[in-house]
Amino acid sequence: MRRAMVTAVVLACGLGLSACNDDPPGLSSPATRAGGTTAAPTGGSGKTGTPLAGTDPCTLLKPADVPELKQDSDTTPERRTDLHPLCAGDDYSVTIIDNDQAGHEMDFEGSLAKPAPDIAGHHAVTAVMQVGASQSCLVFVEVTADEYVRVGTTAHDDDPATMCGIAVRAATVVASRIPA
Repeated sequence: MRRAMVTAVVLACGLGLSACNDDPPGLSSPATRAGGTTAAPTGGSGKTGTPLAGTDPCTLLKPADVPELKQDSDTTPERRTDLHPLCAGDDYSVTIIDNDQAGHEMDFEGSLAKPAPDIAGHHAVTAVMQVGASQSCLVFVEVTADEYVRVGTTAHDDDPATMCGIAVRAATVVASRIPA
């Protein structure tokens, strides 16, 4: 029951930030809907493309990679692909987001985004969100102008500093597994 509850909180956090964009890939901004093009996000890598296309997000992070994550060898992470490829454990999630310019702008430049040092050479920001009675910390790691990874942690006594420290360590592991 706890696993389902925590996973639901992590999913709600992640999906809450991206759910504002219901457009199909490639039609995520007024400019592209009108037939125009969009510029690369500010502060971006300048690279384009989707090097993580077809990647299972569960290959980017295992709980054993970050000892503070719940270590339950009997539990299989939940995999979802309905909106974006997602892997969620008891107290973490990893989501690969591509071709979502509006989501990128909100996640990297929105009011919840806090600057973070680059992670393994990738532009990164953090955000703390309140979902129900729990808090989650999300780290957004830019891969290209078209693709980024969201790493989230929750629980850990609802201490944002602790959660974000764990999320940054998890994001560092994920960034180390991003193809060059």
